[in-house]
Parts: sequence; structure tokens; C-alpha cells
Amino acid sequence: MSDLVIFDLDGVLVDTQDAENGALAYLGGLMGLTIGEGAAAELFSGRKMQECIDLMADMAGCAPPDGAMSIVRARCEELIGPSLEPVDGVADALARIPAPKCVASNSPREIIERRLRGAGVLHHFGGGIYSAYDVGAWKPDPRLFLWAASECGADASGCVVIEDSPVGVDAALEAGMRVLQFTPDPSAGPHREGVPTFSSMRRLPELLRAPAPFTPVTARDGGIR
Repeated sequence: MSDLVIFDLDGVLVDTQDAENGALAYLGGLMGLTIGEGAAAELFSGRKMQECIDLMADMAGCAPPDGAMSIVRARCEELIGPSLEPVDGVADALARIPAPKCVASNSPREIIERRLRGAGVLHHFGGGIYSAYDVGAWKPDPRLFLWAASECGADASGCVVIEDSPVGVDAALEAGMRVLQFTPDPSAGPHREGVPTFSSMRRLPELLRAPAPFTPVTARDGGIR
């Protein structure tokens, strides 16, 4: 069993990634861009929100509207609606994983806590909530994961990161951590070659008990050897 299991938030613990992508695509529409669901997932998933807004500004050749980030966050909350569900199987998996657990996300801390609370899984993490905004480093920068591990008293080599986005996977590999990529739709991509994937959260406890099947290396070196 791992020394520490580090979870991403959106798309791994709570089902909000589509809403966030849709909210960003909505902002793109205000800027004259048409961004479909597939393109939104490829462009935005796992990235810092400001980076996504800057990317759309480059694509549109114009500045974003005033208060762009507030527009996206408000639209995202509209798309999420009054209830928030955990990813299917997450509550059961968290209850069956005895190793220490934490969350490390590109989202602000208050959003992380609110979404975990709304999904009924906040109690599994105690005080182990780590936001990129607090450390000033956003995935794919590995410093968020390294900071979370340090705060939890774990060595990077003993950590397993649960991610769904390519930028999160790259951050984990750069940090020298084992990573498992959650892919609810195995036919969807992209996936980094050699990184184990799984499509059901109910399998996660057994995957964490299995010996590590690979040695993590940096993303620049090609992922896994």
C-alpha cells in the first residue's frame, strides 16, 4: 500500500469537469469562438482557468470580456446545478483505502472544499486539501504534488496520484510519483503511453494494493520505462 494517495478533484472525485469545460466554452462563445464538447475537453481539462482564458484570447484574436473568470465560475455553477454527485464508486473506494489521502487541485481551496462537502466525501481527507493557488504552481508544474507530499510527511516515491487529465499525469510524472489515470470512457483520450488506466473507481483499492508495475520518470523522457 502507498504512503500517500493524492487525488485530483474535478473528474476524479466529483463530476464537474464537463461543467467547467462547458463554462469555458460559453466564454469562448462570447468571444466569437465555437468550441464543441470534444474540443473543450482537449483544450481545457486539467488546466489553470486563467491559462484557458488566455488561450481563447489568442484563438479569438481579442481580449476576453471584463470579469472573464467570474463569468466562467458563475456559468459553471449554473451548469452544475443544485446537487453535486461524487464520481460513481468514489465514496465506496475512499472508504476502502486505508492509506492517508489528500486532494491536490488547480482549483481555489474554497471551491475544493465546497465541492467535496457537496458530494459528501470531504471527511475522507481531514485537513489534506492542497490548492495550486496557495503554492503558486499549477499543473503540469509538479510543485503542487511535491508540496502536498511534503505537508503530509510522505516521500514522492511513496505517493500514488489519481488523475484524469494529461496535464495532471505529466505533473505526477515530473514529481517522480506513481500515477494511475482514471478514464471513465476508455476510448477517449489522450492517454500517456505506459501509464496504467482504469475506468471504474470501484477497482481503485485493489489497484493500489498491487505492486507498482513501472518506474516513474519525467514526462519529458517519454512517460514510463
